[in-house]
Amino acid sequence: MKKPTAAAVLLAGGVVAGAALASGVPPDASSLADLSRAARSTPGVARQGDMDLRRWPEDGFYKQLTTGIDALSSAHGPERPGVFLDMAELYLSQALLYEARSVLDGIEPETAQNIRRWRAMRDAVRLLGGEAVSDIQSSPLVTPSRPDRGMWLTLQAVAQGDEVMLRNNLAGALAAMAYQPRPVVRMVLPIFTEAAVEAGEARLAEQAISLLEEVPDLSGAPLGHYLRGRAALIQGNEKTALEYYFAASDGWDLYAARARLALADMALKDGGRGALLAARDVLEYGSGAWRGDRYERDLLRRLAGLYSATDDPFSALVARGKLMLRFPGTEAAVEAAVQARADMAEVYRDGAEGQLSLSQWVTLHMELVPLYRFFPEFALHSEALADRALQLGGTDLAAGEYRRAQALVQELADVSGVPVEEGRLVGLQLKLAHALSRGGQYVEARAVLEQIGVPEDPAQRQRVSASKASVLAELGDNDGVLRTHVASPDAGNLRDLALALSQAGSWTEAALFYKKLWASFPEVFTARDASYLLLAARKAGDVQAASRVVAAFPGLTDSETWVDIAASLMETPAPLAPLSLDAADTRLDSAARAIGTISARETGL
Repeated sequence: MKKPTAAAVLLAGGVVAGAALASGVPPDASSLADLSRAARSTPGVARQGDMDLRRWPEDGFYKQLTTGIDALSSAHGPERPGVFLDMAELYLSQALLYEARSVLDGIEPETAQNIRRWRAMRDAVRLLGGEAVSDIQSSPLVTPSRPDRGMWLTLQAVAQGDEVMLRNNLAGALAAMAYQPRPVVRMVLPIFTEAAVEAGEARLAEQAISLLEEVPDLSGAPLGHYLRGRAALIQGNEKTALEYYFAASDGWDLYAARARLALADMALKDGGRGALLAARDVLEYGSGAWRGDRYERDLLRRLAGLYSATDDPFSALVARGKLMLRFPGTEAAVEAAVQARADMAEVYRDGAEGQLSLSQWVTLHMELVPLYRFFPEFALHSEALADRALQLGGTDLAAGEYRRAQALVQELADVSGVPVEEGRLVGLQLKLAHALSRGGQYVEARAVLEQIGVPEDPAQRQRVSASKASVLAELGDNDGVLRTHVASPDAGNLRDLALALSQAGSWTEAALFYKKLWASFPEVFTARDASYLLLAARKAGDVQAASRVVAAFPGLTDSETWVDIAASLMETPAPLAPLSLDAADTRLDSAARAIGTISARETGL
């Protein structure tokens, strides 16, 4: 049967108090001093041969370490392992696990006594460091004669998740505090206290908390406040629990983080808006205080839940994004991704519909970019923001977001190994070119369009050609306009092409395209277009077309100026005598004046 996790062990109820050990230490001892006195009065336990951490004075560490180093310099042969073992034991008495492990790793004991000492200390280092020992029953630490065997068995139970072993040894673990130096007590007492609290053993929990009071820097720290709060909550005293949790939440260590999580859980259970807001403030206050383990993950998870419960989907998105970024692949990250997708779709839909101001939307979007850039749909959200910005006239913002969307699509393809569909990239490039054109950046727009090449899709090929012709017309590249083939030109393409032909002196072709513009798109055929058509028709000698334009002019504009211009273009020009330079100049000047008048007036139409 699969063993429960350590967390499950600590949460397991019904701890049965184990035997109080052969030492005879009273289980109801109220302080570390009482335990120590009881231990000293117990016969046969003054010295533990395999490992006795009490034999090293707590305030003489440096003196003892110096003595050990001096002893090493004079020790020879079989004496050296014993000196090294003494140094490892000295380090363990100060709870310096790394140093003790380092010494032990360099020893190869040979005598039976030294082998037992080495095994006892190696197992102690592992258990104090949270590691289980593979064969605990053969360890010298758990021989029946050791008065502190319950402590080591309890640490083993926590490390490997053995609920039965924990139940049988927890009481003995508290009694074993009498046989440990203060640094070791500081390390293990919080573990045993929490185990007693979570087990629901009120008497053991009360005894453990009393022992904790003997270590003021722990009792008055977030650790002590948290454990008292947890004990009060398990006993049903929520008011007292809240007070202790709030006191603990002011700190910045692990137990402060756990206290903040406990407050959030109580608020979510309460459901009242005041409680939710208070818990949210507490989590926000300490959101950066503890990093890197499940407590940070759970904090981000609770914080996102509180944001959702208090109608703040923007902040919830940020919290869930951080969770996924910090803890990828976890169950919490998968859950966050599902909720984030739904929230993100709603937020960007509200933005596209104008329910968010553009400034709000952009601010949120910039926070989400580093968190969600590898979401497959995030490029679509960037594109939606760009569409809205362009609709409102923000051409630079739109161009930037179209570029971002294009980069996101390409990055995702590089990571996944799945090539981007040509149509997707071409669509974004066309939108980018349009935004640049709207902003007057025609050179940049032309560069984007030239990068596209010739798309396979006929519809996109048509759009690329049309956009290119429009940009070239704005740049005054008449040759480029004439070389760009548009299979199904729209009104703008016809107008650009006709104007390019006019400026190239191809009056017959220009008149033809202006007439096609008039016939195909009468709703957008303007007085300006009509004037250019009239001029081209006159230059081409198409009197019928010119007369038709003049007849239609009153219906094209309310401007008398435009009507006068049209009439002036129908006047008989000065006769052109052979080789008469003056007559030719007169006719060209007349046409130039007409075009100049059109250019000056067109913005007023």
